[in-house]
Amino acid sequence: MTDTIKIAYVEDEPSIAQLLVSGLGLFGIEVKPVYMSAEALLDSMEDPNFLEADMFFFDIRLPKMTGLELARELRKRGEARPFVLVSAWPAPGKEELDELNAQFLPKPFDFPDVIATIQALMK
Repeated sequence: MTDTIKIAYVEDEPSIAQLLVSGLGLFGIEVKPVYMSAEALLDSMEDPNFLEADMFFFDIRLPKMTGLELARELRKRGEARPFVLVSAWPAPGKEELDELNAQFLPKPFDFPDVIATIQALMK
């Protein structure tokens, strides 16, 4: 990979976000945690972390608006970049993931799976 892949990660737990920042940083992938709520993110689409991202990771269990709802709303607004939904809870159904054109990764993260998913989405 010659260009740095940039991921905006919407997560409400800073320690979990930092784990992904550190782990993927070892592979030259830049993760920008976005600690604002999903609602605030939708209201501030000009945030540099959002604009510069090649793809998005959304925690499914965010306060107020879930990562699934955020992904759904962004797709309605025409967002075409890849989405990866993450959670320690069970995965959404295949139909829901297909509808959102999204991937799912379980927590805790298995970095070989995370890297493989990112590489597949960037092709």
